[in-house]
This record gives sequence, structure tokens and C-alpha cells, in this order.
Amino acid sequence: MLADTHLDSWGIPDKLKELMENADVVIHAGDFDRYRIYKKFAEYELVAVAGDSDDERIREELPKETTFRVEGVKFGVVHRGNYLNEFHDLGYKAMELGVNFLIFGHVHRFVLQDLKNCVLICPGSPTRPRLSAASCAEINVEDRRAEVRCHIVQNIFCGMDVFEGLRGCNI
Repeated sequence: MLADTHLDSWGIPDKLKELMENADVVIHAGDFDRYRIYKKFAEYELVAVAGDSDDERIREELPKETTFRVEGVKFGVVHRGNYLNEFHDLGYKAMELGVNFLIFGHVHRFVLQDLKNCVLICPGSPTRPRLSAASCAEINVEDRRAEVRCHIVQNIFCGMDVFEGLRGCNI
């Protein structure tokens, strides 16, 4: 699953492409930006919602929220979270949708928060991270149990290249 790709042209990280090619379904929590980018993602088995930066054609074609089931586990997808570190408002949205897991975007960083009634997941952004590394998430569901993994898909942190150690830095 991913969100906030904000691409002008198709050029996703190799690691992300590999994960998408091996997935049963790709979940995108909005902000493709361009319709042609959305259509490239739609070449995969796709569950998606429109984000606040998406162009008008995407917003006409995709819902603002959606739900689906995998092996008895109910998932919801919305775009907009908030910019704070607490996501209780999304916990209420999850209860409103009646989901076990709520996937959201907008904050551009990986979030995994277990509330009493549901789990909130933001996969981060694989192309434009904010206060985090470029990421996406993977969910494996088996026997009504879900396992969530965060994947770092390229060496970008807050839009800057990440280097091992302190090479090239003055302390």
C-alpha cells in the first residue's frame, strides 16, 4: 500500500515496483496528482481513493473513501489524516466505516497506531517523504490475522539523499 506519490511522470522506485508486481492488490490512499499517473497505477489490481492534490478527473473517478474485505478482515481507505502526532479523528472515521484497519495518506510518513477498536496505517510516501524515509507498507492477511510491514523503497529522507554514517558531514 502507498499514498502521496505526487508524480509528474512515471518513475517509481525499483523496490516499489517489485513490491507492486508481487502484490495481490495495490492500495493507494490518494494524491497521485496527475490522471495519467493514476491510470499507470490502475494497470495493477488497484483499490484507491482520491486525494486533495489529485486533478479533477481523478476526483470524479475515485471515491473519497472506500472499504473492502480480505479473508474476513475489513479495511477502509481514506486520504486525509492530519498533521499532528495523534490520529484519534481517524479512529472515529474507522468506527464510522466499521473497519478493522484504516489506511490513510496525507502525512507523507509511515504511521502504525493500534487503537482499541482498529489499527491506523499510513504507508508514508515512496517519492516525497516528510519527516521520514521514502516508504510504503505491506499487509499480509492469513487466517483473519494481518501482519503489517514498512518498506523503505529508496534512499530519500525528507526529500534529501540519505547516506550511511556521517560521510560528507561536518560535526
